[in-house]
Formats: sequence, C-alpha cells, structure tokens
Amino acid sequence: MDTTVALNFFWEHTWITWWTGKKADPETAARLHLFLLRRARDIGFATNTAARAYADEGARETFGAALKGALSDSAPEAAGREDYLWHRYTAFLAAGNIEGAGFVETMLSYPRAGTPDAYPAPPVPAGAPPSLRAWEQSEKRAVMAGIRWPDLYFESPFTAGFPHTQIIPAELEIASFAFATLRDFMGGKLPAGGAESFEHYINDAVTVITFAWFAAKNPEDQTAALNAAYPFTLEEETLDAFVGLFDDYETLLEEAGGLVKRGFSEEAKTVYAYTVLHAGDPALHHAAYENLAVLFKEEGEYEKAAGCAEKALAIREGMPDRDPLSIALAKKNLAEVLYLAGETERAGALAAAALDAAAGLEAGKAAPLLWAVASSFRRTGRFEEEYALLTRILDLDAPGEATDAAVERLFSMDQYARPDGAFDLKGLAAIEERRRYLDLFGKGAVLLQAFQFDRAIGCFEAALAISRDADLLRNIAIAHRLYGSPEAARRYLEEVIAARPGDLYALMHLGLLQEGEQRDAPVREAIGLALDSGADLALVLYPLISGLVAGPDEEVLPGIDRFGDLPSHDGARALYFLGAGTILSDLGVADAAATCYRRALKANPPAGVRGRILRNMGALAADGDDAARAADLLGQALKFAPADPTVWHRLAGVRAALGDAQGASAAAREAAHLMPTDAVFRTEKALRDAQAAAAPVMPADRTAAALVAAAERMIEEEGSAPVALRAYAAAIEATGGEVPDLPAPSGYEEALSARERLIKLLNRA
Repeated sequence: MDTTVALNFFWEHTWITWWTGKKADPETAARLHLFLLRRARDIGFATNTAARAYADEGARETFGAALKGALSDSAPEAAGREDYLWHRYTAFLAAGNIEGAGFVETMLSYPRAGTPDAYPAPPVPAGAPPSLRAWEQSEKRAVMAGIRWPDLYFESPFTAGFPHTQIIPAELEIASFAFATLRDFMGGKLPAGGAESFEHYINDAVTVITFAWFAAKNPEDQTAALNAAYPFTLEEETLDAFVGLFDDYETLLEEAGGLVKRGFSEEAKTVYAYTVLHAGDPALHHAAYENLAVLFKEEGEYEKAAGCAEKALAIREGMPDRDPLSIALAKKNLAEVLYLAGETERAGALAAAALDAAAGLEAGKAAPLLWAVASSFRRTGRFEEEYALLTRILDLDAPGEATDAAVERLFSMDQYARPDGAFDLKGLAAIEERRRYLDLFGKGAVLLQAFQFDRAIGCFEAALAISRDADLLRNIAIAHRLYGSPEAARRYLEEVIAARPGDLYALMHLGLLQEGEQRDAPVREAIGLALDSGADLALVLYPLISGLVAGPDEEVLPGIDRFGDLPSHDGARALYFLGAGTILSDLGVADAAATCYRRALKANPPAGVRGRILRNMGALAADGDDAARAADLLGQALKFAPADPTVWHRLAGVRAALGDAQGASAAAREAAHLMPTDAVFRTEKALRDAQAAAAPVMPADRTAAALVAAAERMIEEEGSAPVALRAYAAAIEATGGEVPDLPAPSGYEEALSARERLIKLLNRA
C-alpha cells in the first residue's frame, strides 16, 4: 500500500481502538476532539504539546502499537478509507462485537470531509445517543462547561483537515521517530510516495503521538492544557533538526510562507535568516532575501527592505541562467522599496530597466511583468503610470491571468476618470488605503482564531490607524475581552456605541463587562432594540446565554429569567424565551431549552411564533429520541404554521423513526412542495419515497440482520449511500443469495434505485 493509504488506516485504527477499548462519552470525546481543533488552530499549542508528548515514553509506545495494529489489520486489497473501515466493520460483526461494529458504522455513515486524508471526528455510538445532532449537542455542552474561549471552538465544530503547513520545526524529533517507526513496521523501507503524501504522514504522526499523550492525562489536566495559552518560538536548534533530518530548505521556506499567512511574520523572518546563513543554493538565498524584503516593506522598515531587495537582485543577476524575466522582477521589487524609502531617482531608473526588459520578452511573459510593475505603481500611488502600463498589457493581446486582471483594474480605475483625462487621485488612493485596512483586519481575525490575542490586537490597532470603523472597534474590544483586558474592551465598546448608538452586539458585550445594575441596563437595551428592529434575537442573546452556560448549572435559568420580564401582549416575552431556548438547544443544554420553550408558550405568543416554538420543541424531542412526543408537537406546530417546510421536513424524519414509511413520504413530499428549490428537501423526498416503496424483511441470520439494519441507517446519509449498498449486498450473500453486478451509482437517485433492487433480492432469499 502507498504511504497515504497506510496513514488513513493508521488514523482510523487509532479512533476505533480508542473507542472500543474505553467507554465513549460526550465529555471525553469533547476534550479529545477540542484538542485536535486546538492543534489545527493554535501553532503555539501544537508546538508545546508536541514537545511534551515526545518526552512521554507511554505516548510513544501507544503510537507504535496503534501504527503496528493499523498496518497489520488492513485488508490486503484495501484501497482507501472506506475499504479499510468496511474491513474493520465486517471483522467486528464476524466476531460478534456489535458495539465495535456500531462505532465503525458511524464512521462510515458520517464522512467528515471530501479529502482522503481528512481527520474524522470521534465515532458516535450507534443508537445511543440517537443521532449525530444529539452527539454534537452533548459535545458542545461539555465544551461550554469547562473550556475557555468556547466561541472560537464553535466556529468550526468538527475538524475537516489540517493545514499543509503543520510541519512545525519544534516537532521534528517526533517526525523523525514516526518516520523510523513506520519504516520498521513496513519491513525496513517505506513504499514510494510523493512529497505531499510524506508531509501528510508527518502531520498525522505528530498528531497521534500528541493525541496519545493528551488522552492519557486525567480530565482536570486535559482541561487545564486546553485552557492554557502557549507562546510560539523558533529556536535555531529546531531548524538544525529540520535540515539534518530532511536536508530540505524548500519545505522550510514553504513553512515560512504558511507562518506569514497565519500572521507569524517574526517567526518567518527567523526561517528566512536561517536559510541565508546555512543554505548553499543561491536560489534559496534569493527567495529568502526577496521574502524578507516584502515583510520589512509591509512593516514600514523601508531601509531594511531595500537592503534585502538589493541582495536578492545581486544574487539573481549572478545566477548562471541570467533569466531576463526574473532579473526584471527583482529590479521591480527593489525599485518599489527604494521609492518608498525616498530614493525616487534610482527607483525610477530600475523601474525603467524592468520595463525595457519587457520589450525583449514574448507576449506571454511580458504581460505578467508589466502587471507586476503596474501593481507596484498602484501600491506606491502612481496611478497614471499604472494606467499606461495596463493599456500596454491589452495591446499585447496575450490571453492569461495578467490580461484578465488588467481589464478588471482598468474598469475599476475608469470610475475615477475625469473629462480632461486625469484621475481622481485621492479617490484611487482611498481605495488602496481601504485594501490595506481590510488586509490588517483580516490578519487580526486570523490571529484571533489562533488564540494569539495580543498579536490580533496589534493588527487591529494598525487597522484603526487607517479607519476607526465601528465593526473593527467591536472586534478589537472582543479580542481585549478574551485577552483579559476588560478596561480596554469597555473603552472600545463605548466608542462603538457613541458612533452607532443602536449597535446591539456592542451593547450586549458592554453589559457583560459590567456588574449589577450597570450590567443590566445595556443588556436590556440591546434586547429591546433587537425586538423593535426584528433582528435575530438568538444572535444578539448568544454572548449572554453562552456565558451563563459556561458557569454553574444552577445559574443558567435564573440568569435568563433576569431579563425575561418583557410584555407578553405583543409577543416580546415569547420571542425572548424562544431565542434563549434556541441557543440552549444548540449548546446541548436540552432541559433548560425545554423550560424556555414552555415559558415562551405560556407568554401568549402570536400564531406564527407559537408554530416556531412548537417546531423547536418537536426537534428537541426528536434529538432526545422521543419520537412519539416529537410527532405530537410537530403536529401541533402545523396547526399554526401549515406552510412551514421545516416542520414537514422534521416530521418526515420522526414518522420514519416511528416506522410510518408512508407518513414519512407524505411529509417529505409536502416539504419539497413548499420549497421546491431546496436540495435537502428534494433529497429527503427521494429517500422517504424509496423507503415507502420498498422495505426490507429482516433475515433470521444475525449477521445478515445487522447488515440490513446498518444499511437502512446508512442510506439516510447521501455520502454513505455507496456503503449502504455494500451492506445490502453483504446481507444477501450472508443469506445464501447471489448479488448481481451493479454499477457504482452516479448520484443519490441511482443509489436509491439500486437499494430497491437489492431489497427485492434480499426479501426473496
């Protein structure tokens, strides 16, 4: 098998072994899952936990055992994740391990991402809790109870994959161990594989070693580790380890590029400087100096930027190939920073030399060069010169990205053209300043997601020097609040409210920073304004409710009731408790959500609101595996909201759970009729119609019956329909029947048609 396939087996095996060896509960799953999310998001967290894991002999042994088991358990013919999981699933069934098979079934049923090397979330025990939704809610509840900064977690509740730049130099000793371990287990050598598959292997190996280290900790230590904020540093010895292991400066430079994208420019500079000092390849020196020049330029250190760009040009001119395009681009780079540093005469000469070089290039190469110089002119405010170069690009008549970009930019600039042929230079300059503002705003947001609150604040402050936009002020306030500087957060929020008195979210966050009556006034104002304006009350209430959920359980409902003394005659009180219940349900606090929904019903809501409340109560009952109560509540909701397709959609699932295939089909058809453009409703209709048309008779053979039951569960997920067909076919074989050759379905409709044919064969067997 190739390296990437082995890694997929390895990772899936680790989850299966973990959950079949220990009782899977939402609280444990939440901590382990959040650990993976933190590794993906927080480069400092990843570095420190990896270093600790490598020092833990138990973690290394666990990793080795998991890897050996994954490789030895893999089916020889297996070609990917689905094949491997199917192999494990049928092996559990054959051994009579229904619980283990159930775990694997959920991994087959709920594919997490479209890439073959993506990390799945922990498997959900089949049947308890009753649904993936219920598992997600339980996990959220556990996170809210013990994890700091849960808001950052909920933006990405399930891992879909790790970035390609996750080879952190501080983890390289682990990578070395993992590489040697895989080599030994596979008979002394690794199979052929490209650089990308090897990179993914290193990522997986480091993650699983640190996972084993983290999983061995007690819950209190796990929570403390998740709540800790780690600094990220690069030491020269870690870079030495990287080069000693891989002798690969190209990958090191790629890692530096990833660091820049995530806002870690100082660490990237360290990598570039190390490359200059230690690499012997002039091309690597050129790339390092060129990137250093860009970083210094962006920080306004134009003299340092010019020095680096000068060295990059000298190296480029001294290289054997003397590529005219590369030399011209290096001259353009130096010209730009010299212009910013005030050396306009030399900058002009270098820019002219770069443009002269374009005349000697074929059109396909000249166009990108002219676009690069034009972009340099734009960044330095020389818009008329930029316009002239853009028209030169069009004259070349060279199809490609440079020409397309030139056309788009010319159209944009024409909006600022005057009748005399000149431009509104202030208007064009304002656009560029706005682009820089958005870039800083975006970098701050990325750093905020990486738990780097101080660096996020720095980017936001730089953006504030350009524009004191209310949205930006609100973001920097939230960053300060998370960073533990409430006074600064309060100051910025007050500025937001001064500029935009009706900012609901600023009022809510400001209230949460206060105590006593000072706390109540802004919160009440935000709620009142939200009700008056028809805003989404659940979004406005989220900071309040999530903060209460993160505290003691006994304070959740009293904290909500504190602001629930609203008039009932106009539906305000009902809407408030409906919004609170919606958030509580999403956060997994089902009992408190049900209480809020009941209070909303008692507040004499208008018919439309009553229908929404009953719908949400029905959904809550369905998630709690009380299908009979869910059907009753959803039926009541239809009396007040008969044209709400979401009620019919929910009712279809509930009726299916009650074994009423015809009723489920009728409900799904009505949902699709009310909203025919919705793909989810159309898919639901096709599924329920197919289930009403053909139902399997359970075989007497225990294994066959288990396969049929699993197939009926898996067919409900479009992504796992091919596996469901595989299970129907295996059930037919287990009962002595013969399975016909069926082509792989090209879509869900074909899969459902294949299901009907297989069920007919099964029922005759």
